[in-house]
Amino acid sequence: MTGHPREMRGPSRKQPPHLLGKLNKAGVVSGKPPMQRNKAAVRVAVILVIFILIAAAGIAIGYGFGTTVQISAQGTTVTTTASGSNSSAPYVLTLVISTGNYYNSTFGDQPAYYVLGPNGLQSSAQIVIPANRQIELVIVNYDDGLANLTSSQLANVAGTVNDQMTLVNNSQINSTMASSGIQLRGGETVGSLPVSEISHTFTIPSLGINVPVGTSSTEVVYFTVKSSGTYAWFCMTACGGGATGLGGAMATPGWMAGSLVVL
Repeated sequence: MTGHPREMRGPSRKQPPHLLGKLNKAGVVSGKPPMQRNKAAVRVAVILVIFILIAAAGIAIGYGFGTTVQISAQGTTVTTTASGSNSSAPYVLTLVISTGNYYNSTFGDQPAYYVLGPNGLQSSAQIVIPANRQIELVIVNYDDGLANLTSSQLANVAGTVNDQMTLVNNSQINSTMASSGIQLRGGETVGSLPVSEISHTFTIPSLGINVPVGTSSTEVVYFTVKSSGTYAWFCMTACGGGATGLGGAMATPGWMAGSLVVL
């Protein structure tokens, strides 16, 4: 075979058309190369990821300020709302004192404190409240009996805002009798009650809080506990069983004593 030998050259630097783009009908390469298309896709994916992360963070922040937290303790469940709009409002704790609660065959019926919760009356053995938030304590007393204070100083309100309480509605201290029946004078703010008109107290010695509770009365006080922990509360009148009145309900958590859990 004759002729000039083909000139030997190195590998061609020209890339096949399918690596550069698509060939149109005229045989001309068109469209973006795959590498450029891949880079554009990566940019779009990154932007979408960033957008999703920002949106998720916003949802998480909103949820954190609007969620409802259940705080539970043995014997009672208290609900509080951790939201920016509600956290500044007082946390309402309502206690109810009732009589005719059967204790046992030795002491018979005894008075008892209850927590008024979302499902009705609950045990007061452990009362749960939030720390660093003003507490609006409402005590509703259905007991019209009297009991001796263990100390005359317990007739004074202590540890509340201005060491005062408001008598909202009662039939023996803050009312006058009329021919048509009991006429209430409305709310009256006081710093103490007459010893002769007290049936119970709500006292937390370690916090310096004392609320004398008048017979057949409803009372409201405000206080704040800054430190979390567990604090014992007591009724400081001899309202229990036995010869001294200090047995039975007086010595039993969930009756006339218990714990205040501050979270």
